[in-house]
Amino acid sequence: MTGYAANWMASMLSRRLPLAFSYWLGQRVADVYYMTDPAGRQGVASNLRRILAYRGVHPPGGDVRSLVRKTYQQFGKYIVDFYRYSRSSYAELEPRIGFERRDYFDAVAGKGKPAILVTGHIGNWEMGGLVLGCLGRPVTAVYRPTGVPHVDRLWRYHRLRRGIHLLSLGSAVGGLLRALANGQLVSLLVDRDFTHRGRPIRFFGAEVPMPVGAAVLSLRTGAPILPAFLIRQIDDRFLLRFYEPVEPSAAGGVGDIQQRVVAALEDVIGEVPVQWFVFRDFWGSVEAGPPRQGDGA
Repeated sequence: MTGYAANWMASMLSRRLPLAFSYWLGQRVADVYYMTDPAGRQGVASNLRRILAYRGVHPPGGDVRSLVRKTYQQFGKYIVDFYRYSRSSYAELEPRIGFERRDYFDAVAGKGKPAILVTGHIGNWEMGGLVLGCLGRPVTAVYRPTGVPHVDRLWRYHRLRRGIHLLSLGSAVGGLLRALANGQLVSLLVDRDFTHRGRPIRFFGAEVPMPVGAAVLSLRTGAPILPAFLIRQIDDRFLLRFYEPVEPSAAGGVGDIQQRVVAALEDVIGEVPVQWFVFRDFWGSVEAGPPRQGDGA
């Protein structure tokens, strides 16, 4: 959904319509994308089959098609939230947010403590940044420009409204180092290798290149890594789940840190695979071309 007109309309309607109707409309738009995106459908189906098989589940074709469509519909809800919650107070968000293992966050990422939050294109990573900002811990995040100027400006505007400090992929290292040196939080998406400098690692049973930037940054600065994911619940509330922090001083190097991060990704994606928004065959294709909405910060 990288067309400017579609994004502009979504941004206008998401805050003006009742939430339930906005979700319904977002899902109907997603149905249109589902029906007109055969390559995306095939990629999502391939990903789902691998994830489910890794967990010992082998659904029939009809069930897989249903899960593919649900993935598109979940993404439609994500788009609604992306624009609806560009700017909110914690009082507005609190009734919709629950926490799991917040003690992990408090221990390594409390006030004044630098930390590297890692997440993926799952659930609602954008709203996760807003929640942390409302808790008094705004983040510095890396984003990948789409190459479409009007869309980039629109997305950047909404991300900045969340209080997120943005760094462009490819020129972000200096900004990340400064943020950590100043006791701030940085956030990195670690499930897609857009730079083509990742290292192969087993992910759901097969090797695939995965980013190592978070591990390298942690070892260089001494900042711990904290896996964190904001997952949609069945009632459209959200759960902000934290996983056990990775302390670089106790890790065995880049490979060990990467494996522990991937383990957290496998756990959360395996639990809610229809909320993993990767619309291509993750294991069978090389990242290329312009990003979709889910490719950003």
